[in-house]
Amino acid sequence: MEWALIRHLYKRPLDTLPATWDPSLILQQAYRSIFGARKVGVSLPDWMFGSVALTDVIEVPINGLFVMELTLIIAIGVYVVMFRSRMGRQTHAVVQNCVMAGAVDINTEQVDRKTFALGCGIAGIAGSAFTMIGSTGPTAGQLYIVDTLLIVVFGGATILVGTIASSFAISQAQSTMEFFLSGSMAKMLTLLTVVGILMLRPEGLFSAKIRR
Repeated sequence: MEWALIRHLYKRPLDTLPATWDPSLILQQAYRSIFGARKVGVSLPDWMFGSVALTDVIEVPINGLFVMELTLIIAIGVYVVMFRSRMGRQTHAVVQNCVMAGAVDINTEQVDRKTFALGCGIAGIAGSAFTMIGSTGPTAGQLYIVDTLLIVVFGGATILVGTIASSFAISQAQSTMEFFLSGSMAKMLTLLTVVGILMLRPEGLFSAKIRR
């Protein structure tokens, strides 16, 4: 996908969204035709069943705790790769100034391909983790596309901590509102709130400090 399509659009980043949306629809239909449209679940090991009682009225499922720990491990791993490794330094250089990075003998095409592969790998882990907490089908990912875009834009696409903070803030706010309101109303209020904040701060909650 990166070699055939994405690498031709690095100078037009906004075009990557519709360019990858169409293949996703093709893949979804292919999965429907091959595997069927019915949602399926996975068989969890016995130790992942049950819950941990935090209080007399609050219990946290063990499989949910496992997913949270996996998420934390992935976040730490991404931080180490992006901020404590040669690949991370090269990635930052390519993002900030692709022409200058190429001038200092950085293989920008290879960096782009590795970064794309890293993102796809994390998405694959996320999809596998999702099967531990709910059934999944060919269109399961569509339910989270809007929330994902909100998280990235709201937190600031240039800083990892911004993505983590915005994902926690949006998910908790939406869950709290769903407790008192309907799911559609909670999502609408979350969207309006995020849009309002972005109108005041277009760069998101966090933005990288750069020297101009």
